[in-house]
Amino acid sequence: MDKLKVTSRVLIAFIVLTSLFPSRSVTAKPRLQTATVKITTRGYEPYVLKFRRGIRTRVTFVRTTDATCANEVVFPEFGIRRELPLNQPVAITLTPTKKGEFSFTCGMNMMRGKLIVQ
Repeated sequence: MDKLKVTSRVLIAFIVLTSLFPSRSVTAKPRLQTATVKITTRGYEPYVLKFRRGIRTRVTFVRTTDATCANEVVFPEFGIRRELPLNQPVAITLTPTKKGEFSFTCGMNMMRGKLIVQ
């Protein structure tokens, strides 16, 4: 009989405590942020990308036209320059370590896009 009382009291205490202090849900950081940018006759689509600081980021560029100067992409602040073959995806992986706005351009610095790191 005493075991039943103790078990009941422990169960009641557990129920009361869990109702008073609900567990907090923790949102895990994503391991990889991704975006795809198409290069068309209108330029980079989309031309503004938003990412979170400190999380590995992969931006895939697909050049769909030969009618622009964007046969390469340059991320000056990250020291990245990549050729963009026609209709072939090119993935660029980086980890932004500081907040701010960073540009990406064509090799001639005529077409521009923006990477916003929050």
